[in-house]
Amino acid sequence: MAYKTENTMDKRKKRVADVLALKEPDRVPFAPAIGTAYLEHTDISRYEAMMDFRNFKDPLTRFLTRYEVDLFWTPTIYPAHVMEVLGTEFIKWPGPSSGIPNNAGFQITDKTFLEEGQYDEFLRDPTAFLFNKVYSARHKNLRGLEKAVINNVVEYGHFASLSSFADPDVKEALYYLMRAGEESVKWLKASGELVAHAASLETPPCVITGSTIAYDAFADMLRGYINVPMDLFTIPDKVVAACEVMDVFTQQAVHGAAEMGVEYFFIPLHGGTDELMSDEMYRKYYWPYLRRLIEHLVEHGITPYILTEGAYDTRLEVLAEVPKGKVIYMFEKVDIARAKKVLGDTACICGNFPTTSLNYGTKDEVIEGTKRMLDVCMPGGGFIMNCSIVLDNYKEELFDAWYETTMKYGVY
Repeated sequence: MAYKTENTMDKRKKRVADVLALKEPDRVPFAPAIGTAYLEHTDISRYEAMMDFRNFKDPLTRFLTRYEVDLFWTPTIYPAHVMEVLGTEFIKWPGPSSGIPNNAGFQITDKTFLEEGQYDEFLRDPTAFLFNKVYSARHKNLRGLEKAVINNVVEYGHFASLSSFADPDVKEALYYLMRAGEESVKWLKASGELVAHAASLETPPCVITGSTIAYDAFADMLRGYINVPMDLFTIPDKVVAACEVMDVFTQQAVHGAAEMGVEYFFIPLHGGTDELMSDEMYRKYYWPYLRRLIEHLVEHGITPYILTEGAYDTRLEVLAEVPKGKVIYMFEKVDIARAKKVLGDTACICGNFPTTSLNYGTKDEVIEGTKRMLDVCMPGGGFIMNCSIVLDNYKEELFDAWYETTMKYGVY
């Protein structure tokens, strides 16, 4: 590859630190958000990599030595062994368990795990509801959790409630939970080894952990994205109360990230797009939870790395209401020139380079599109070259053109 330089971990970290602080670095950082694209143009399928993370090592080495990326994205791979033990039903993954081709991506279905009449039950005891109703509905091997009693701590009742754990169905569910826990440890260990391998190749880690905000967590995991927007018109107070509960869980994720000592925290935004709610509703029901999470992360010295999925043109002024030089916004679909104008003095921006162009465009289109983005976004710093969504597939010739053009014209 052309434009290879003597890059080091320190040089890459400084380059990203400069743009985060809204300064001009030596060149525009090149840091595409990678899902499973490390496996592209290799003989290893998503299924094979998912079943044994060691299969990622050679493709990862190939990618990180071919392209001088400035941040390493851990592969976006759900823990197949954990899901197989649990009998997970709300996610489908490559391979025979779900009947999806070995080299396909994941599919997450929009299911409802909390009906309208269950709001009060959830609000009375969220933990018991999740344990008894949601876990058992998501995973067929945890059906027995419906019978477990975990919320009685009063005198004799506490001891009597333990009898529920003698039920054969509960015992079976607990057995699968223990097995899933063992597999989860292996998955986390393997992910950590990939991060360490990237570091050995002088590539600093980007997002290792993250969370959705309270609104998205509730819509994603419990009520469903069809139901919650309608609930905002009929029972808005209950939606807010449910989101306040979910916000406790997102704050716990921040504390976990702080204990891990991570630098970046990934926040994918799902339900706040231009199409899904008005600006007034965004400010009332969505932004408070996002802003709270951002501020909590900044207080802990962690950089929020926020992916705005979908169209976000009407939200830019709201997104500017954050601490200066502390946030990275990754856009999927936005007027990037206006985003630079509105956010350029406040936050680092990236994304918006069409991922589709890296699969279906032409070399000339990719080169010209990259030049235009650099012309608009690189003056003054505060810009990272990134694609519009997390990348799973690309054509090598087109990715090469994107990379080489950034290296050639992204120099200050």
